[in-house]
Amino acid sequence: MWISVVIPSLGRRNVLHETVLSLDRQSRKADEILLSVVDPEQDVLPETLEIEGVRLVSGRKGLTCQRNTAINSVHPECELICFFDDDVELQPNYLGNCCQFMSEHPEVVGMSGEFIANGAATGEISRREALRMVQSCAEPVGEVRSRVGLYGCNMSVRRSIAQTLQFDERLRNYSLYEDLDFGLRCAERGPVVTALRCQLVHLHTQVSRVSTKPFGYACIMNPFYLWRKGTLSIWRFVYMTIISLVANAVGIIVVRHGIMRKMRCEMLIGSMLGFRDICIYGAVPERMESI
Repeated sequence: MWISVVIPSLGRRNVLHETVLSLDRQSRKADEILLSVVDPEQDVLPETLEIEGVRLVSGRKGLTCQRNTAINSVHPECELICFFDDDVELQPNYLGNCCQFMSEHPEVVGMSGEFIANGAATGEISRREALRMVQSCAEPVGEVRSRVGLYGCNMSVRRSIAQTLQFDERLRNYSLYEDLDFGLRCAERGPVVTALRCQLVHLHTQVSRVSTKPFGYACIMNPFYLWRKGTLSIWRFVYMTIISLVANAVGIIVVRHGIMRKMRCEMLIGSMLGFRDICIYGAVPERMESI
């Protein structure tokens, strides 16, 4: 099975380099690694391009746009596209286990791996700590678990499905929940699952991440857009909105995972702006550009 790895990145070339090195340590290497960037000189180190299998593609800025650019650029023999964030550390057998699982389960259209640790939930994880975790992680019990949607930092989808569906470029300015949208649309074509033997650490590195006010805006606008689009039910939209507002309100009082009160206040302001724009303009995620 020919595997194309896709990593979109923007202005985080040192972080990206370490993730490509993680891929280079795989027992079963990717047949190609597509780095989807906007400005090759600013986004990728020269030494990264010297790693075997690495190929550069560039196009329109925005996570969903950059993923689509890469989808449209994979090798003709590609059968499986593995999408990774630029700040992951993979257990050395991740790709080998992924290839074996997808070959043995042709009915599965997409899968995400199992977290050893996820910095998005625990707070940022250093690369050194991530390496220690993948080297000492225990063998998982079981093989597969059902799931809703896919997790954007690591998801593998059959090429035919990815090229047909692609990512929603209306979410390009802050691609929050773009993975949920893509994964739910994949699930209409067949099962999407968690493959437990595909293990990784998501560092959630904070370097060059988008500011907190747009994040708060996207927490409101993007679920509303996905509801209006038909991806989400009204109840799921309401639930996601409430969770976001409560988390930010509580976070102003109780500091967790290094997210300071000032950042929570900015997120809350962004959320209020999202509500304002929903009332005035409706489901228009492109309004993010005005924040």
